[in-house]
Amino acid sequence: QTLYPFIIIMSFSALAKRSFSTQFRTPVIALMSGSAREGSVNTKLIHAAETVAKGLGAETKVIDLGGYDMPIYNQDFEASSGIPDAVQQLKADLQSADGWIVASPEYNGFSTPLLLNAVTWCSRGDLDGEMYATFKGKSAVVLSASPGAMGGMRSLNPNRQLLTNLGVSVLPDSVAVGGAFGAFDDSGALTNEGQNAMLQGAVEKLFYQTQTLPTARLPAR
Repeated sequence: QTLYPFIIIMSFSALAKRSFSTQFRTPVIALMSGSAREGSVNTKLIHAAETVAKGLGAETKVIDLGGYDMPIYNQDFEASSGIPDAVQQLKADLQSADGWIVASPEYNGFSTPLLLNAVTWCSRGDLDGEMYATFKGKSAVVLSASPGAMGGMRSLNPNRQLLTNLGVSVLPDSVAVGGAFGAFDDSGALTNEGQNAMLQGAVEKLFYQTQTLPTARLPAR
């Protein structure tokens, strides 16, 4: 009789170990900048976030939206020519990740045309009954950087709303880096301790969320 509690405890321990190994995995995090400008501070912020994510153990992929040859979205073009190959590739690249980090400047208090066009195209071309398949099951963090004091923060809510409308779980943690022309050291890290701590915290939240969620990613083409 004295053996039963021991056996039960061992069985629970084995079950817990199996559960842990099943639920926790290495997340894949895609990072993209809403600016294709050479020397973009938002692209610098993306690379700073990538360093944090790698340090936590994530696999990362930086997506250069300027490298995808996408026309301005036009429904007549889609009807006559279909979904461009570059859009199909971008959709596959995004779907192969568990979480996204998006850093973007604000253009007149809104998303940049580059980012908005990319997201619009990626919302198209899904099979019947699979609307917004590229965005399904994804988690994200939105960031911004600007040489101005506000750090492009007016882009955060529009970008959060844009992704939320498409089914992405956007974490409340965000970072706006002001004075961005002088915000990074030679290694690409943020020099301000407060900004760096906020970035670390936001990326950590995304890492742990995507580490434990059931996978929604598909293999990249």
